[in-house]
Amino acid sequence: MTADAPSAGRRAVRACVVVIAASGVAGAAWFMIVGPERGTEDRAEHDVRTSPTKTVTRGDLVATFQANGRLGYTGTYRIVGGRAGTVTWVPRPGEVIERGGPVYAVDQRPVPLMYGSVPFYRPLDPGSAGADVRQLEENLLAAGFSTAGELKVDDTYTATTARVVERWQHALGVEETGSIAAGDAVVAPGALRVGAVEPLAGQRTQPGETVVSGTGTGHSVLVDVPVERRSFVQEEQSVAVLLSGGRTVHGRVASVGTAADPPAGGTGDGTASANRTATPGCQGAVCGGRVAVEIALTAGEAELGGLTEGSASVTFAADTRRDVLSVPVEALTASPVGGFVVTVVDADGQRPTPVQTGLFTSGRVEVSGPGIDAGIQVQVPTP
Repeated sequence: MTADAPSAGRRAVRACVVVIAASGVAGAAWFMIVGPERGTEDRAEHDVRTSPTKTVTRGDLVATFQANGRLGYTGTYRIVGGRAGTVTWVPRPGEVIERGGPVYAVDQRPVPLMYGSVPFYRPLDPGSAGADVRQLEENLLAAGFSTAGELKVDDTYTATTARVVERWQHALGVEETGSIAAGDAVVAPGALRVGAVEPLAGQRTQPGETVVSGTGTGHSVLVDVPVERRSFVQEEQSVAVLLSGGRTVHGRVASVGTAADPPAGGTGDGTASANRTATPGCQGAVCGGRVAVEIALTAGEAELGGLTEGSASVTFAADTRRDVLSVPVEALTASPVGGFVVTVVDADGQRPTPVQTGLFTSGRVEVSGPGIDAGIQVQVPTP
């Protein structure tokens, strides 16, 4: 052909295009398939450049579950007196009584609070021995009536113990005998928030009668956890607590029930137990398949925003994977041969890469496999 051949060839191509375009859809489809390779490359480059991607990250994954409950005060206490006589003073409901403070008074003698679990059920004087002696010495030392160098805390009531008791009696304004009579003090596990006062001032009281009922001063949340999740809840476990006002505070598991039939309601004494409400599906006082879990709040009063009662939601960690790779769940695509793949996107383009999946939680999934490492980009289709 002569120098005009290229022009003729171009005319032929244009003619071919005209003919194909006129031939309808089938011709257009054929043109797209056999057309120049450049169009395909441009389209692939465009897809790589515009596809939304996310980074494969390494870190800890924690699966959680939530349980609803009620906020209240920790513990329910009934203080039993050990003295006979006429009640001459009682505290007001809502008052907080701490170690050494009077719980009530009989015949003008104040009866103070000591921390512990053994009631003062017998006279104590030099020569006495037992757990109640140790409890007495621990309280006298903690209240500042002696020093560790002077008073040795043990199970024996010594002459030194008697001298320290006299100082305590002097502070109370009672006769300084150096000995303890039954009922000279009452005990509770800790500080007491007064709920109700049983005998009124002027009434007679006898040993063994309840004189004050109340709660501890700390706050707790009581929730019912399904028994199938009981294994995920351990004492001293840290949890997150969402309060009704929208605040999130920290807590720890104080106790885990052993019975699967907790009561549906309470007594209205301000405790977390009393503030519980019936769980849907419970019948009467029986809520089968659940255990009661008490969460002690480690937050101070200021962090609670003034709340003392109300609804709460507790988040427990159900499973944890440490130092694993993860991607958004949307990055997974089902593989035709089974399992999942992710589409890795890099300078070479896109390539489906098989992965093994692990823990799914909070919109992410644990992944592993050849070619999967922290920092690579994977395609995450948008809805």
